[in-house]
Amino acid sequence: MRHREGLQEGDVLGGRYRISAVIGRGGMSTVYLAEDMRLPGKRRAVKESRLDPEQVGAGLEEAQMLIRLNHPNLPDIVDYYLEEQGGFSYLVMDYIEGETLLKRFERQGRRMTSDQVIDYALQLCELFEYLHSQKPEPIIYRDLKPANLMIDVQERLRLIDFGIARNYKPGQSADTLPIGTVGFAAPEQFEGRQTDERTDWYGLGALMYFLLSGGRYGHAACSDLREHDAGISESLAGLVEKLLQSEPDARCQNAAEVRLALQRALAEQGGRPSDAAGGRSARPAQPPRLVAVGALYGGAGATFAALALARALHALGVPHAAAEAPTQQAELYALLFGEKHAPAGYRCYNAAGADPAQRRQAEPLWADGCTLWLPSAPAAAERARAPAAARDDAPAGRWLSLLLQRELPPLLLVDIGAEWDRPDVRELLGKAQDIIYVVDPLIHKLDLPAVRNRLELLSMFRQAGKRVYGLANKAVSSGHTSQWLQVLPERPACLLPAIDFVKVAEANWFGQLVHDLPGVQQQLGRALQPWLRGWLQQGAAEGGGSGERVGIGGGTLRTLLQLWKNG
Repeated sequence: MRHREGLQEGDVLGGRYRISAVIGRGGMSTVYLAEDMRLPGKRRAVKESRLDPEQVGAGLEEAQMLIRLNHPNLPDIVDYYLEEQGGFSYLVMDYIEGETLLKRFERQGRRMTSDQVIDYALQLCELFEYLHSQKPEPIIYRDLKPANLMIDVQERLRLIDFGIARNYKPGQSADTLPIGTVGFAAPEQFEGRQTDERTDWYGLGALMYFLLSGGRYGHAACSDLREHDAGISESLAGLVEKLLQSEPDARCQNAAEVRLALQRALAEQGGRPSDAAGGRSARPAQPPRLVAVGALYGGAGATFAALALARALHALGVPHAAAEAPTQQAELYALLFGEKHAPAGYRCYNAAGADPAQRRQAEPLWADGCTLWLPSAPAAAERARAPAAARDDAPAGRWLSLLLQRELPPLLLVDIGAEWDRPDVRELLGKAQDIIYVVDPLIHKLDLPAVRNRLELLSMFRQAGKRVYGLANKAVSSGHTSQWLQVLPERPACLLPAIDFVKVAEANWFGQLVHDLPGVQQQLGRALQPWLRGWLQQGAAEGGGSGERVGIGGGTLRTLLQLWKNG
Protein backbone atom coordinates (compact mmCIF):
# COMPACT_ATOMS: atom_id res chain seq x y z
CA MET A 1 0.00 0.00 0.00
CA ARG A 2 1.29 3.47 -0.94
CA HIS A 3 0.14 6.90 0.20
CA ARG A 4 0.65 10.11 -1.77
CA GLU A 5 2.16 11.65 1.36
CA GLY A 6 4.59 8.76 1.65
CA LEU A 7 4.73 5.43 3.40
CA GLN A 8 3.08 4.90 6.78
CA GLU A 9 3.72 2.39 9.55
CA GLY A 10 2.15 -0.93 8.56
CA ASP A 11 2.31 -0.29 4.81
CA VAL A 12 3.82 -3.02 2.63
CA LEU A 13 6.13 -1.94 -0.17
CA GLY A 14 6.21 -4.14 -3.26
CA GLY A 15 4.27 -6.87 -1.49
CA ARG A 16 7.40 -7.67 0.53
CA TYR A 17 8.68 -4.95 2.90
CA ARG A 18 6.45 -4.08 5.88
CA ILE A 19 7.20 -0.61 7.26
CA SER A 20 7.92 -0.63 11.01
CA ALA A 21 9.09 2.87 11.86
CA VAL A 22 10.70 6.07 10.64
CA ILE A 23 14.42 6.09 11.45
CA GLY A 24 15.47 9.31 9.74
CA ARG A 25 14.32 12.36 7.82
CA GLY A 26 16.17 15.01 5.89
CA GLY A 27 15.72 17.18 2.83
CA MET A 28 13.56 15.35 0.30
CA SER A 29 14.07 11.88 1.81
CA THR A 30 12.72 9.70 4.60
CA VAL A 31 14.31 6.48 5.79
CA TYR A 32 12.15 3.70 7.22
CA LEU A 33 12.88 0.50 9.08
CA ALA A 34 11.12 -2.43 7.40
CA GLU A 35 10.69 -6.16 7.95
CA ASP A 36 11.43 -8.41 4.97
CA MET A 37 8.35 -10.64 4.77
CA ARG A 38 10.03 -13.01 2.32
CA LEU A 39 13.06 -13.54 4.62
CA PRO A 40 11.71 -13.58 8.18
CA GLY A 41 14.02 -11.94 10.68
CA LYS A 42 15.77 -9.76 8.09
CA ARG A 43 15.42 -6.02 8.60
CA ARG A 44 15.84 -3.50 5.79
CA ALA A 45 16.27 0.24 5.49
CA VAL A 46 13.96 1.81 2.91
CA LYS A 47 14.94 5.24 1.61
CA GLU A 48 11.94 7.13 0.24
CA SER A 49 12.79 10.11 -1.98
CA ARG A 50 10.23 12.65 -3.16
CA LEU A 51 10.96 13.57 -6.78
CA ASP A 52 9.83 16.49 -8.90
CA PRO A 53 8.50 15.36 -12.30
CA GLU A 54 11.74 16.38 -14.01
CA GLN A 55 13.77 14.48 -11.40
CA VAL A 56 12.12 11.07 -11.83
CA GLY A 57 15.36 9.73 -13.30
CA ALA A 58 17.47 10.95 -10.35
CA GLY A 59 16.34 8.18 -8.00
CA LEU A 60 16.93 5.57 -10.67
CA GLU A 61 20.42 6.97 -11.31
CA GLU A 62 21.30 6.69 -7.60
CA ALA A 63 19.98 3.12 -7.47
CA GLN A 64 21.85 2.06 -10.61
CA MET A 65 25.06 3.60 -9.26
CA LEU A 66 24.82 1.75 -5.95
CA ILE A 67 23.76 -1.57 -7.47
CA ARG A 68 26.93 -1.83 -9.55
CA LEU A 69 29.21 -0.91 -6.63
CA ASN A 70 30.53 -3.50 -4.20
CA HIS A 71 32.62 -2.35 -1.24
CA PRO A 72 32.52 -3.08 2.51
CA ASN A 73 32.10 0.65 3.29
CA LEU A 74 28.96 0.88 1.15
CA PRO A 75 25.44 -0.41 1.89
CA ASP A 76 24.18 -3.56 0.19
CA ILE A 77 21.30 -2.76 -2.16
CA VAL A 78 18.41 -5.23 -2.04
CA ASP A 79 15.65 -3.71 -4.18
CA TYR A 80 14.41 -0.58 -5.96
CA TYR A 81 10.95 0.80 -6.77
CA LEU A 82 10.01 3.86 -8.79
CA GLU A 83 6.50 5.27 -8.30
CA GLU A 84 6.29 7.86 -11.04
CA GLN A 85 2.65 8.80 -10.44
CA GLY A 86 3.19 9.45 -6.75
CA GLY A 87 6.55 11.13 -7.30
CA PHE A 88 8.46 8.78 -5.00
CA SER A 89 11.38 6.41 -5.42
CA TYR A 90 12.23 3.67 -2.93
CA LEU A 91 15.72 2.26 -2.42
CA VAL A 92 15.79 -0.87 -0.24
CA MET A 93 19.06 -1.59 1.57
CA ASP A 94 20.31 -3.88 4.30
CA TYR A 95 19.65 -2.28 7.67
CA ILE A 96 22.91 -1.27 9.34
CA GLU A 97 23.01 -1.69 13.10
CA GLY A 98 24.85 1.23 14.64
CA GLU A 99 24.79 5.00 14.79
CA THR A 100 25.70 7.90 12.53
CA LEU A 101 29.10 9.51 12.88
CA LEU A 102 27.29 12.70 13.90
CA LYS A 103 25.50 10.92 16.75
CA ARG A 104 28.77 9.28 17.89
CA PHE A 105 30.50 12.68 17.78
CA GLU A 106 27.78 14.27 19.91
CA ARG A 107 27.66 11.31 22.30
CA GLN A 108 31.40 11.72 22.90
CA GLY A 109 30.96 15.36 23.88
CA ARG A 110 31.67 16.77 20.39
CA ARG A 111 35.29 15.67 20.46
CA MET A 112 37.16 12.79 18.88
CA THR A 113 40.74 11.66 19.35
CA SER A 114 43.29 11.93 16.57
CA ASP A 115 43.57 8.14 16.38
CA GLN A 116 39.80 7.80 15.91
CA VAL A 117 39.72 10.40 13.17
CA ILE A 118 42.75 8.94 11.38
CA ASP A 119 41.18 5.47 11.46
CA TYR A 120 37.95 6.80 9.93
CA ALA A 121 39.92 8.83 7.38
CA LEU A 122 41.91 5.77 6.30
CA GLN A 123 38.68 3.86 5.73
CA LEU A 124 37.31 6.72 3.63
CA CYS A 125 40.59 6.92 1.75
CA GLU A 126 40.19 3.28 0.69
CA LEU A 127 36.56 3.89 -0.27
CA PHE A 128 37.29 7.00 -2.34
CA GLU A 129 40.13 5.18 -4.08
CA TYR A 130 37.57 2.55 -5.09
CA LEU A 131 34.96 5.09 -6.23
CA HIS A 132 37.48 7.22 -8.11
CA SER A 133 38.84 4.16 -9.95
CA GLN A 134 35.45 3.23 -11.44
CA LYS A 135 35.36 2.84 -15.20
CA PRO A 136 34.51 4.31 -17.61
CA GLU A 137 34.09 7.39 -15.37
CA PRO A 138 35.14 8.01 -11.74
CA ILE A 139 32.36 8.47 -9.19
CA ILE A 140 32.61 11.72 -7.20
CA TYR A 141 30.67 11.60 -3.93
CA ARG A 142 30.52 15.37 -3.14
CA ASP A 143 28.52 15.19 0.11
CA LEU A 144 30.80 13.86 2.84
CA LYS A 145 29.44 14.84 6.26
CA PRO A 146 28.90 13.13 9.63
CA ALA A 147 25.17 12.58 9.03
CA ASN A 148 25.90 10.57 5.85
CA LEU A 149 28.20 8.09 7.59
CA MET A 150 27.05 5.15 9.70
CA ILE A 151 29.32 3.36 12.18
CA ASP A 152 28.28 -0.29 12.31
CA VAL A 153 28.81 -2.71 15.17
CA GLN A 154 32.27 -3.59 13.80
CA GLU A 155 33.36 0.10 13.92
CA ARG A 156 33.31 0.21 10.12
CA LEU A 157 32.12 3.36 8.38
CA ARG A 158 29.31 2.95 5.85
CA LEU A 159 28.52 5.73 3.37
CA ILE A 160 24.73 5.76 3.23
CA ASP A 161 23.52 8.57 0.92
CA PHE A 162 24.49 8.85 -2.75
CA GLY A 163 21.83 11.42 -3.62
CA ILE A 164 24.23 13.97 -5.17
CA ALA A 165 27.08 11.70 -6.24
CA ARG A 166 27.95 12.01 -9.92
CA ASN A 167 30.14 10.57 -12.63
CA TYR A 168 33.06 12.82 -13.57
CA LYS A 169 32.72 14.13 -17.12
CA PRO A 170 36.15 14.83 -18.67
CA GLY A 171 36.26 18.07 -20.60
CA GLN A 172 33.14 19.49 -18.90
CA SER A 173 33.85 22.94 -17.45
CA ALA A 174 31.01 22.99 -14.91
CA ASP A 175 28.59 20.71 -13.10
CA THR A 176 24.93 20.65 -14.03
CA LEU A 177 23.93 21.84 -10.54
CA PRO A 178 26.10 23.51 -7.86
CA ILE A 179 25.01 21.48 -4.83
CA GLY A 180 26.54 20.33 -1.56
CA THR A 181 26.34 20.86 2.20
CA VAL A 182 27.58 24.21 3.49
CA GLY A 183 30.53 23.63 5.81
CA PHE A 184 31.65 20.43 4.09
CA ALA A 185 31.37 21.12 0.35
CA ALA A 186 34.34 22.34 -1.66
CA PRO A 187 34.31 25.89 -3.06
CA GLU A 188 33.95 24.67 -6.65
CA GLN A 189 30.58 23.11 -5.79
CA PHE A 190 29.09 26.58 -5.22
CA GLU A 191 31.03 28.48 -7.87
CA GLY A 192 29.69 26.68 -10.92
CA ARG A 193 32.99 24.89 -11.58
CA GLN A 194 33.59 21.25 -12.49
CA THR A 195 33.98 18.87 -9.53
CA ASP A 196 36.44 15.98 -9.66
CA GLU A 197 38.27 13.56 -7.33
CA ARG A 198 39.90 16.46 -5.48
CA THR A 199 36.44 17.67 -4.43
CA ASP A 200 36.11 14.56 -2.25
CA TRP A 201 39.54 15.16 -0.71
CA TYR A 202 38.37 18.63 0.31
CA GLY A 203 35.31 16.98 1.85
CA LEU A 204 37.57 14.63 3.82
CA GLY A 205 39.57 17.60 5.14
CA ALA A 206 36.38 19.42 6.15
CA LEU A 207 35.11 16.33 7.96
CA MET A 208 38.41 15.85 9.81
CA TYR A 209 38.50 19.54 10.82
CA PHE A 210 34.95 19.30 12.15
CA LEU A 211 35.67 16.18 14.23
CA LEU A 212 39.02 17.39 15.59
CA SER A 213 37.99 20.98 16.38
CA GLY A 214 34.90 20.25 18.42
CA GLY A 215 32.41 20.91 15.63
CA ARG A 216 33.84 23.98 13.89
CA TYR A 217 33.86 24.37 10.13
CA GLY A 218 37.19 24.65 8.38
CA HIS A 219 36.09 27.25 5.83
CA ALA A 220 34.82 29.57 8.57
CA ALA A 221 37.42 29.04 11.32
CA CYS A 222 40.43 30.04 9.22
CA SER A 223 42.64 28.79 12.03
CA ASP A 224 45.15 26.02 12.57
CA LEU A 225 43.69 22.91 14.16
CA ARG A 226 46.31 23.04 16.90
CA GLU A 227 44.72 26.24 18.21
CA HIS A 228 41.73 24.11 19.17
CA ASP A 229 43.72 21.14 20.48
CA ALA A 230 47.45 21.39 21.15
CA GLY A 231 47.66 17.58 21.24
CA ILE A 232 47.03 17.30 17.51
CA SER A 233 50.28 16.52 15.72
CA GLU A 234 51.82 19.00 13.34
CA SER A 235 51.68 16.51 10.47
CA LEU A 236 47.96 15.84 10.98
CA ALA A 237 47.15 19.54 11.17
CA GLY A 238 49.24 20.11 8.05
CA LEU A 239 47.38 17.42 6.12
CA VAL A 240 43.99 18.90 7.02
CA GLU A 241 45.19 22.34 5.99
CA LYS A 242 46.36 21.00 2.63
CA LEU A 243 43.08 19.18 2.01
CA LEU A 244 41.15 22.40 2.68
CA GLN A 245 42.93 24.50 0.08
CA SER A 246 40.43 26.44 -2.04
CA GLU A 247 42.23 25.62 -5.29
CA PRO A 248 42.02 21.90 -6.25
CA ASP A 249 45.61 21.92 -7.60
CA ALA A 250 46.90 22.81 -4.13
CA ARG A 251 45.22 19.85 -2.39
CA CYS A 252 46.30 16.23 -2.20
CA GLN A 253 45.67 14.79 -5.64
CA ASN A 254 44.98 11.10 -5.03
CA ALA A 255 44.40 8.37 -2.45
CA ALA A 256 48.05 7.31 -2.32
CA GLU A 257 49.11 10.82 -1.26
CA VAL A 258 46.39 11.08 1.39
CA ARG A 259 47.06 7.57 2.72
CA LEU A 260 50.78 8.23 3.12
CA ALA A 261 50.13 11.48 4.99
CA LEU A 262 47.63 9.75 7.30
CA GLN A 263 50.07 6.94 8.05
CA ARG A 264 52.81 9.43 8.87
CA ALA A 265 50.44 11.29 11.15
CA LEU A 266 49.45 8.07 12.88
CA ALA A 267 53.11 7.12 13.37
CA GLU A 268 53.74 10.57 14.88
CA GLN A 269 50.80 10.02 17.22
CA GLY A 270 52.36 6.71 18.30
CA GLY A 271 50.15 4.44 16.18
CA ARG A 272 51.20 1.79 13.71
CA PRO A 273 54.26 2.66 11.59
CA SER A 274 54.07 3.98 8.05
CA ASP A 275 55.86 2.80 4.94
CA ALA A 276 57.42 6.06 3.79
CA ALA A 277 58.97 4.51 0.71
CA GLY A 278 55.89 2.89 -0.71
CA GLY A 279 53.17 5.18 0.53
CA ARG A 280 51.09 2.23 1.72
CA SER A 281 50.70 0.35 4.97
CA ALA A 282 53.86 -1.36 6.11
CA ARG A 283 53.94 -5.09 5.46
CA PRO A 284 53.21 -7.28 8.47
CA ALA A 285 56.14 -8.98 10.14
CA GLN A 286 54.74 -12.37 9.14
CA PRO A 287 54.21 -13.32 5.49
CA PRO A 288 50.61 -13.77 4.32
CA ARG A 289 48.84 -17.04 4.82
CA LEU A 290 49.11 -18.84 1.50
CA VAL A 291 46.09 -20.77 0.21
CA ALA A 292 46.40 -22.78 -3.01
CA VAL A 293 43.21 -23.48 -5.00
CA GLY A 294 43.42 -26.20 -7.67
CA ALA A 295 41.09 -28.31 -9.80
CA LEU A 296 41.50 -32.04 -9.25
CA TYR A 297 41.13 -32.34 -13.04
CA GLY A 298 40.68 -29.94 -15.92
CA GLY A 299 37.30 -28.21 -16.07
CA ALA A 300 36.30 -28.72 -12.42
CA GLY A 301 36.42 -24.95 -11.82
CA ALA A 302 39.43 -23.89 -9.75
CA THR A 303 39.25 -20.33 -11.09
CA PHE A 304 35.52 -20.05 -10.39
CA ALA A 305 36.05 -21.35 -6.84
CA ALA A 306 39.00 -19.01 -6.19
CA LEU A 307 36.98 -16.03 -7.36
CA ALA A 308 34.00 -17.12 -5.25
CA LEU A 309 36.24 -17.27 -2.18
CA ALA A 310 37.72 -13.87 -2.99
CA ARG A 311 34.35 -12.18 -3.34
CA ALA A 312 33.02 -13.84 -0.17
CA LEU A 313 36.03 -12.54 1.76
CA HIS A 314 35.53 -9.11 0.23
CA ALA A 315 31.89 -9.05 1.27
CA LEU A 316 32.99 -9.73 4.86
CA GLY A 317 35.65 -7.01 4.81
CA VAL A 318 38.68 -9.35 5.00
CA PRO A 319 41.73 -7.91 3.17
CA HIS A 320 43.19 -10.49 0.79
CA ALA A 321 44.88 -10.97 -2.57
CA ALA A 322 43.70 -13.27 -5.36
CA ALA A 323 46.54 -14.36 -7.66
CA GLU A 324 46.89 -16.62 -10.66
CA ALA A 325 49.84 -18.93 -11.25
CA PRO A 326 51.31 -18.47 -14.75
CA THR A 327 49.87 -20.97 -17.22
CA GLN A 328 49.57 -21.16 -20.97
CA GLN A 329 45.88 -20.34 -20.54
CA ALA A 330 46.29 -17.56 -17.95
CA GLU A 331 42.97 -15.73 -18.16
CA LEU A 332 42.37 -13.78 -14.97
CA TYR A 333 43.24 -10.43 -16.55
CA ALA A 334 40.76 -11.05 -19.37
CA LEU A 335 38.16 -12.55 -17.03
CA LEU A 336 38.26 -9.38 -14.92
CA PHE A 337 38.09 -7.25 -18.08
CA GLY A 338 41.43 -5.67 -17.27
CA GLU A 339 41.33 -3.33 -20.26
CA LYS A 340 38.25 -1.78 -18.69
CA HIS A 341 38.83 -2.14 -14.94
CA ALA A 342 42.60 -2.23 -14.30
CA PRO A 343 44.12 1.11 -13.22
CA ALA A 344 46.11 3.07 -15.79
CA GLY A 345 49.69 1.83 -16.02
CA TYR A 346 48.94 -1.51 -14.36
CA ARG A 347 51.34 -4.41 -15.05
CA CYS A 348 50.96 -8.06 -14.11
CA TYR A 349 53.08 -9.12 -11.15
CA ASN A 350 55.32 -11.35 -13.33
CA ALA A 351 55.69 -9.01 -16.30
CA ALA A 352 59.17 -8.99 -17.84
CA GLY A 353 61.53 -6.53 -16.24
CA ALA A 354 59.67 -6.49 -12.93
CA ASP A 355 61.56 -5.23 -9.88
CA PRO A 356 59.46 -5.57 -6.70
CA ALA A 357 61.26 -2.74 -4.85
CA GLN A 358 60.75 -0.28 -7.67
CA ARG A 359 57.20 -1.42 -8.40
CA ARG A 360 56.01 -0.71 -4.86
CA GLN A 361 56.82 2.95 -5.49
CA ALA A 362 55.91 3.44 -9.13
CA GLU A 363 53.15 1.08 -10.24
CA PRO A 364 49.48 1.12 -9.27
CA LEU A 365 47.77 -1.69 -7.41
CA TRP A 366 44.61 -3.23 -8.81
CA ALA A 367 42.37 -3.08 -5.76
CA ASP A 368 38.66 -3.87 -5.78
CA GLY A 369 37.40 -3.18 -2.29
CA CYS A 370 39.09 -5.72 -0.01
CA THR A 371 40.43 -7.74 -2.95
CA LEU A 372 43.86 -7.12 -4.47
CA TRP A 373 43.86 -8.67 -7.96
CA LEU A 374 47.13 -10.25 -9.13
CA PRO A 375 46.62 -11.72 -12.62
CA SER A 376 49.51 -13.40 -14.41
CA ALA A 377 51.04 -12.35 -17.70
CA PRO A 378 49.84 -15.14 -20.05
CA ALA A 379 53.10 -15.55 -22.00
CA ALA A 380 55.05 -16.35 -18.84
CA ALA A 381 53.95 -19.98 -18.73
CA GLU A 382 55.74 -20.96 -21.92
CA ARG A 383 58.92 -19.40 -20.60
CA ALA A 384 58.47 -21.14 -17.24
CA ARG A 385 58.37 -24.52 -18.98
CA ALA A 386 61.47 -23.84 -21.05
CA PRO A 387 64.88 -25.28 -19.98
CA ALA A 388 66.78 -22.99 -17.64
CA ALA A 389 69.53 -22.45 -20.23
CA ALA A 390 66.95 -21.10 -22.67
CA ARG A 391 65.58 -18.46 -20.30
CA ASP A 392 66.66 -14.84 -20.23
CA ASP A 393 66.63 -12.59 -17.19
CA ALA A 394 62.88 -12.05 -17.33
CA PRO A 395 61.02 -13.24 -14.23
CA ALA A 396 59.04 -16.05 -15.87
CA GLY A 397 60.86 -18.77 -13.93
CA ARG A 398 60.70 -16.97 -10.59
CA TRP A 399 57.09 -15.85 -10.46
CA LEU A 400 56.51 -17.21 -6.97
CA SER A 401 59.36 -15.25 -5.40
CA LEU A 402 58.17 -12.13 -7.25
CA LEU A 403 54.68 -12.68 -5.92
CA LEU A 404 55.77 -13.18 -2.32
CA GLN A 405 58.11 -10.17 -2.40
CA ARG A 406 55.18 -7.85 -3.07
CA GLU A 407 53.33 -5.82 -0.51
CA LEU A 408 50.46 -8.21 0.26
CA PRO A 409 47.38 -8.39 2.51
CA PRO A 410 47.39 -11.03 5.27
CA LEU A 411 45.70 -13.67 3.10
CA LEU A 412 46.82 -14.79 -0.38
CA LEU A 413 44.71 -17.07 -2.60
CA VAL A 414 46.55 -18.56 -5.58
CA ASP A 415 44.67 -20.29 -8.39
CA ILE A 416 46.85 -23.09 -9.81
CA GLY A 417 44.25 -24.45 -12.24
CA ALA A 418 44.96 -28.16 -12.79
CA GLU A 419 48.75 -27.68 -13.01
CA TRP A 420 49.65 -29.77 -9.95
CA ASP A 421 52.72 -31.47 -11.42
CA ARG A 422 54.81 -28.46 -12.46
CA PRO A 423 57.94 -27.93 -10.31
CA ASP A 424 57.06 -24.27 -9.62
CA VAL A 425 53.54 -25.22 -8.55
CA ARG A 426 54.95 -27.97 -6.31
CA GLU A 427 57.10 -25.27 -4.70
CA LEU A 428 53.97 -23.20 -4.11
CA LEU A 429 52.15 -26.18 -2.59
CA GLY A 430 55.10 -26.77 -0.30
CA LYS A 431 54.83 -23.21 1.02
CA ALA A 432 51.02 -23.14 1.28
CA GLN A 433 49.39 -23.59 4.68
CA ASP A 434 46.04 -24.54 3.15
CA ILE A 435 45.23 -26.44 -0.05
CA ILE A 436 41.76 -26.44 -1.57
CA TYR A 437 40.93 -28.89 -4.33
CA VAL A 438 37.85 -28.59 -6.53
CA VAL A 439 35.68 -31.35 -8.05
CA ASP A 440 32.45 -31.28 -10.08
CA PRO A 441 29.63 -33.79 -10.79
CA LEU A 442 31.54 -35.55 -13.61
CA ILE A 443 32.60 -38.45 -11.40
CA HIS A 444 34.15 -40.51 -14.21
CA LYS A 445 37.14 -38.15 -14.06
CA LEU A 446 37.93 -39.37 -10.56
CA ASP A 447 39.22 -42.60 -12.14
CA LEU A 448 41.88 -40.84 -14.22
CA PRO A 449 45.44 -41.92 -13.26
CA ALA A 450 46.51 -38.28 -12.83
CA VAL A 451 43.66 -37.69 -10.39
CA ARG A 452 44.63 -40.71 -8.28
CA ASN A 453 48.20 -39.36 -8.13
CA ARG A 454 46.95 -35.97 -7.00
CA LEU A 455 44.81 -37.52 -4.28
CA GLU A 456 47.89 -39.33 -2.99
CA LEU A 457 49.80 -36.05 -3.06
CA LEU A 458 47.05 -34.35 -1.07
CA SER A 459 47.11 -37.18 1.47
CA MET A 460 50.85 -36.64 1.92
CA PHE A 461 50.33 -32.91 2.41
CA ARG A 462 47.65 -33.58 5.00
CA GLN A 463 49.95 -35.96 6.88
CA ALA A 464 52.62 -33.24 6.82
CA GLY A 465 50.27 -30.95 8.75
CA LYS A 466 48.74 -28.90 5.97
CA ARG A 467 45.01 -28.27 5.98
CA VAL A 468 43.37 -29.80 2.89
CA TYR A 469 39.77 -29.13 1.88
CA GLY A 470 37.58 -30.28 -1.00
CA LEU A 471 35.01 -28.01 -2.65
CA ALA A 472 32.25 -29.52 -4.78
CA ASN A 473 31.55 -27.15 -7.66
CA LYS A 474 28.55 -26.92 -10.03
CA ALA A 475 26.31 -28.63 -7.47
CA VAL A 476 22.83 -29.26 -8.88
CA SER A 477 19.59 -29.92 -7.07
CA SER A 478 18.76 -33.57 -7.69
CA GLY A 479 17.31 -36.53 -5.90
CA HIS A 480 20.63 -38.28 -6.57
CA THR A 481 22.95 -35.61 -5.17
CA SER A 482 23.68 -37.72 -2.10
CA GLN A 483 25.02 -40.53 -4.32
CA TRP A 484 27.38 -38.08 -5.99
CA LEU A 485 28.68 -36.90 -2.62
CA GLN A 486 29.24 -40.48 -1.46
CA VAL A 487 31.51 -41.15 -4.45
CA LEU A 488 33.80 -38.20 -3.71
CA PRO A 489 37.13 -38.82 -1.94
CA GLU A 490 35.76 -37.15 1.19
CA ARG A 491 32.76 -35.10 2.20
CA PRO A 492 33.31 -31.65 0.64
CA ALA A 493 33.79 -28.59 2.82
CA CYS A 494 30.95 -26.93 0.91
CA LEU A 495 28.90 -27.19 -2.24
CA LEU A 496 29.14 -24.30 -4.71
CA PRO A 497 25.87 -24.13 -6.67
CA ALA A 498 25.72 -24.48 -10.44
CA ILE A 499 25.15 -21.00 -11.85
CA ASP A 500 22.60 -20.42 -14.60
CA PHE A 501 24.69 -20.08 -17.75
CA VAL A 502 22.43 -17.28 -18.98
CA LYS A 503 23.68 -15.21 -16.04
CA VAL A 504 27.27 -16.16 -16.79
CA ALA A 505 26.89 -15.07 -20.41
CA GLU A 506 25.09 -11.83 -19.62
CA ALA A 507 27.64 -10.84 -16.98
CA ASN A 508 30.38 -11.47 -19.53
CA TRP A 509 28.60 -9.41 -22.17
CA PHE A 510 28.37 -6.48 -19.76
CA GLY A 511 32.01 -6.78 -18.66
CA GLN A 512 31.63 -7.98 -15.09
CA LEU A 513 32.16 -11.08 -12.99
CA VAL A 514 29.11 -13.28 -12.59
CA HIS A 515 30.16 -13.60 -8.93
CA ASP A 516 29.26 -9.92 -8.44
CA LEU A 517 25.67 -10.19 -9.66
CA PRO A 518 23.49 -9.64 -6.55
CA GLY A 519 21.57 -12.92 -6.82
CA VAL A 520 24.67 -15.00 -7.57
CA GLN A 521 26.63 -13.23 -4.85
CA GLN A 522 24.01 -14.25 -2.30
CA GLN A 523 23.95 -17.87 -3.54
CA LEU A 524 27.71 -18.22 -3.25
CA GLY A 525 27.81 -16.44 0.09
CA ARG A 526 25.28 -18.83 1.60
CA ALA A 527 27.30 -21.77 0.31
CA LEU A 528 30.69 -20.56 1.50
CA GLN A 529 30.00 -18.88 4.84
CA PRO A 530 29.57 -22.02 7.00
CA TRP A 531 32.92 -23.36 5.80
CA LEU A 532 34.66 -20.00 6.12
CA ARG A 533 33.37 -19.72 9.68
CA GLY A 534 34.84 -23.09 10.61
CA TRP A 535 38.09 -22.28 8.81
CA LEU A 536 38.51 -19.04 10.74
CA GLN A 537 37.56 -20.61 14.06
CA GLN A 538 40.05 -23.43 13.53
CA GLY A 539 42.75 -20.89 12.67
CA ALA A 540 41.95 -18.91 15.80
CA ALA A 541 42.21 -22.03 17.95
CA GLU A 542 45.57 -22.96 16.44
CA GLY A 543 46.83 -19.41 16.93
CA GLY A 544 45.91 -19.26 20.60
CA GLY A 545 42.73 -17.35 19.85
CA SER A 546 44.47 -14.51 18.03
CA GLY A 547 43.92 -15.65 14.46
CA GLU A 548 47.64 -15.24 13.67
CA ARG A 549 48.02 -18.75 12.22
CA VAL A 550 45.56 -17.84 9.47
CA GLY A 551 47.25 -14.52 8.86
CA ILE A 552 44.24 -12.57 10.12
CA GLY A 553 44.39 -10.30 13.15
CA GLY A 554 42.31 -11.19 16.16
CA GLY A 555 40.17 -8.05 15.78
CA THR A 556 39.24 -8.93 12.22
CA LEU A 557 38.53 -12.51 13.20
CA ARG A 558 36.20 -11.40 15.99
CA THR A 559 34.49 -9.06 13.55
CA LEU A 560 33.87 -11.90 11.11
CA LEU A 561 32.48 -14.21 13.74
CA GLN A 562 30.19 -11.42 14.93
CA LEU A 563 29.00 -10.89 11.36
CA TRP A 564 28.05 -14.56 11.08
CA LYS A 565 26.37 -14.44 14.47
CA ASN A 566 24.26 -11.46 13.41
CA GLY A 567 23.61 -12.61 9.84
